[in-house]
Amino acid sequence: MGRGRLLTGWEGFGKMVSNAFESMVLTLKKYLSFLLALCLTVSLAAPSARAADGVYAEIPDWALEAYLALSKINDGAHYIGGNGPIGRSYFAMMLVDLLKYSFPKAQLDQYPAVPSDYFADTPHHATPPVIAGFGIMDGRVDDDGTRYFMPDDPLTREQAAKTMVALLDFVSDKLGYPLSPAGEPMSYTDADSISPWAAESAQAIAAYGLMQGDQEGRFTPQAQLTYASANVLVYRTMELLLPVALEGIQQTVCQSQQDWSQAARFGRNSGYEVSQPTRGRAEGYYSIDNGDGTLSGLVVNFQAEEDRSNYTIYPIDNITVERFDAQGELVSTITLAEELPLFGAFFDSGEHFYVAYGQPNEDKDDSLEVLRVVQYDREWKRLGAVSVKGRESYTIYPFCATTSRMAVSGDGDTVALYTARQRYDGHQSNLTVLMDTDSFHIQKVMGGQYPDNHVSHSFGQFIRFDGDKMVTVDHGDAYPRSFVLQAGSRELDLLKIHGKIGDNVTHAIGSGLEVSDEGYLFLGCSGPQDGTDGAPLNVFLAYTGKDARHSELTWLTQSETDIDRARLVKVNGDTFVAMWAQEDGLHYQLLDGKGSLVGEEQVLKEVPMPPTDPVVLDGDICWLQYVSHPLLEGRPLLYRISLSSETE
Repeated sequence: MGRGRLLTGWEGFGKMVSNAFESMVLTLKKYLSFLLALCLTVSLAAPSARAADGVYAEIPDWALEAYLALSKINDGAHYIGGNGPIGRSYFAMMLVDLLKYSFPKAQLDQYPAVPSDYFADTPHHATPPVIAGFGIMDGRVDDDGTRYFMPDDPLTREQAAKTMVALLDFVSDKLGYPLSPAGEPMSYTDADSISPWAAESAQAIAAYGLMQGDQEGRFTPQAQLTYASANVLVYRTMELLLPVALEGIQQTVCQSQQDWSQAARFGRNSGYEVSQPTRGRAEGYYSIDNGDGTLSGLVVNFQAEEDRSNYTIYPIDNITVERFDAQGELVSTITLAEELPLFGAFFDSGEHFYVAYGQPNEDKDDSLEVLRVVQYDREWKRLGAVSVKGRESYTIYPFCATTSRMAVSGDGDTVALYTARQRYDGHQSNLTVLMDTDSFHIQKVMGGQYPDNHVSHSFGQFIRFDGDKMVTVDHGDAYPRSFVLQAGSRELDLLKIHGKIGDNVTHAIGSGLEVSDEGYLFLGCSGPQDGTDGAPLNVFLAYTGKDARHSELTWLTQSETDIDRARLVKVNGDTFVAMWAQEDGLHYQLLDGKGSLVGEEQVLKEVPMPPTDPVVLDGDICWLQYVSHPLLEGRPLLYRISLSSETE
């Protein structure tokens, strides 16, 4: 197994990542309106008189900004203490929150917490073992070897300095983010009163600009650290760590104005043991090739669960398209006008954009519009729409228990929506709408109770065109119970599914269909389909010649744990990439037009699976992706996998 190559941005476009990082730094700096020259002494400043602020009423004015900013990290409960002394356990909580906010969980997890009985006096406290595992705070060891964390003991200023320098050393030496002080060590007038074990830390903490002396140059090492001073100290440290933490994000951060994390639902949450998805809604966001080497992202935001119209379908909140330049800067934002309340599919034909909308038809009204496909130009100007009513579609709920997809014919004259619906008779099956792209009208609706290409139940529709011939694959649990390919008049089972006819549990997920110069490739995840209980899902590839008479099945993985997320990407007519997610990162394998393996399997550490189909730019696989990182604040990252070394 080889190591894949992940480009850290758009090569050839100059400086990319730093601009996005600088923008994020400036955003956070807006909150630093308190005086950064403020000395962290035991201030006796009067509490703020902001009685209307409730819990913040006891916070000194000079520390209020820090409190408010740090409340974004956690619920703020262990930050509130007015100007009273802070105990060791509460300070440890603040530092753990700071690190979790600033650095990826995977990096911090490399330094596990010490055993829960490591400290004799904190058997029920979660934080002391964590901070000790990082090597930042430890405790007192008695002669008999018993170790105590002393969670309620107040913290002195020299102890705080020692602790913060240990935190900075942890970031530099263990996490690998080099830090260096910008200032010079300070000469304190009371240096003789600083304990020898803290003298070096007191000098270093001043050089970092985190703690300094008072106006008389005194460090006052034995004074107790207050809650207010602790908050300002942690907030200053967060500002210090921000640039180096952002440097650890190797991809371009896109400066989105919306929260992509709300649309990042993908994978096992959709219920692979039944089908994927089972909840009757397409999810997430889509990467769009702008034609100039940059990407846009279409984000579908859904209403909250309590606002859904029924148990299978969630109404749209909004659909927004954001265009980014090569540095990840936001160029434009477009929110599409509301059409029907349900989202079914998005498709980029290269010439036009298409979005499929729908609405329930619980009264079985033949005249009610249940599907609408809207055509847009490349600037998202609405060009036209077609409607499908209850009569010809026989539909109660559109987009029911499936993921719908669209495709365009080789000559560009026909665009197809391949979806599923709950029918008037209560059953679920597939539905096809063929549309003329020029005048944009419906050519044919393959609906009714039993369309010509009928599959029931169909838990996922895949569609491509081979020239002007429509090629589809359905994930069927009954008639037939298989992944079934239909090409022209031919029908072929690619992978038969074990179990009773109509049993929704299939232990399989469809992942991608593509047309090669030689035939058809279908990728999916499945158990062995031999009745084995609890067998893991693995990635399979089915290759079928253009005559659709025989299918060759290849298992690409032999994992002992489930692999339930995969994608198939077409680079050209004879080069394809199978991608799948495992615990150690994103794996990918090059394939030729007959599904044969080309080169070695590659792996990219800590790279996520694209939530929807990526795009191919200059032979590289590119996509926008939100990952759970506290500094991203809902922004997506731009990923690009270079295939040059594998295809040369």
